[in-house]
Amino acid sequence: MSPNNRFDDIRPYTDDEIPAAMQRLASEPILDKVLSWLFPGQPGQDWRNKLLSVKNNEELQERIMHPVAEVIVKRTMKGFTSSGEDKIPGDKGVLYISNHRDIVLDATLFLMILYRKGLPTAEVSFGSNLMQHQAIVDLGKSNKMYKVFRKSGNMRDLVKNSRLLSDYIRYRINGGTSIWIAQHEGRSKDGKDLTDPGLLNMLSMSMKKDRIGALASLNIVPVAVSYEIEPCDVLKVCEIQQTRKQGFYNKTPKEDVVSIVTGITQNKGSVHITVCPAVTINDIEPYRDLPQADFFHQVGKLIDQRIHQGYKLYGINYAACDRLRGTTEFMGQYKEEDMTLLESREKLLPDTDDQTSAALRDLLWRLYANPVLNRMNITL
Repeated sequence: MSPNNRFDDIRPYTDDEIPAAMQRLASEPILDKVLSWLFPGQPGQDWRNKLLSVKNNEELQERIMHPVAEVIVKRTMKGFTSSGEDKIPGDKGVLYISNHRDIVLDATLFLMILYRKGLPTAEVSFGSNLMQHQAIVDLGKSNKMYKVFRKSGNMRDLVKNSRLLSDYIRYRINGGTSIWIAQHEGRSKDGKDLTDPGLLNMLSMSMKKDRIGALASLNIVPVAVSYEIEPCDVLKVCEIQQTRKQGFYNKTPKEDVVSIVTGITQNKGSVHITVCPAVTINDIEPYRDLPQADFFHQVGKLIDQRIHQGYKLYGINYAACDRLRGTTEFMGQYKEEDMTLLESREKLLPDTDDQTSAALRDLLWRLYANPVLNRMNITL
């Protein structure tokens, strides 16, 4: 992909590398368990043969990944909709910056929309922390995923990896390939969905002398993902509560896998994805003379505003907002069934002492209420 192989460690597999990856995937014992959930009653060997027939990432997406995504939608959602696709420029590479609620599904569902609309799919960021098993690496890198190094304590490595990623993203977009990346490292645990200014700083490193041009030339298009039900909601609020109580959170070795499986298999209610208006050079120009930190902060706020305006708000969001604030302000926006749905999520919280239970309920309400508060620009 790169003449000097600079990007070999982070880029997706080339077409030449994919057949061998498919051979490895087809021999994975765990495949039977996955296939039995996705396609009950269908012989697993049929899907292994489909994997073996794949020669490039387009074939993988068409023959395997999109059928899998369709099954997930059919079995775990009561509706899946989208809007704003007309805002996607069809003649150049685009940098999609998305809010991040689910490890796998945010990008998977967005790629599904692009595929349904006949638009080129994008390369997708894939955290280095998830690349702990060869099968995951093979599936990800065969499916247009590029590696993003998670932040470490080593500043030299952080700067080096950030510059490499910045160069890679610009290289691909300049070549006409679109890129999807989350607005911050890790999923949003509280529904606030805020862009990390450090992400924008990283993106500008490949054109450091002109930060306005650096960001504008990436053709940034914000994307808003809205879940009626967050399948990992209980896991998220328990993590926040434990962090508050201990001052830190130790993730178990299999925790990411549990979150991935939970996100894929559990009920999500309705899901909507909005392609928001692009961030243009005219949007960024007013921030030209700001100090660097303020500049990236303001551009981040601009992206946040577009994502927040792009939310599809559900009855459960308004019900949670009234519960959180102790008001009936939004009663006209939800029905009794929405309040019942919120209460059903509360019942999934762990049974603990009264103080902790109250704290967990508050965090759950905030997770569902914050999209409403974000749009209203209210902070609680």
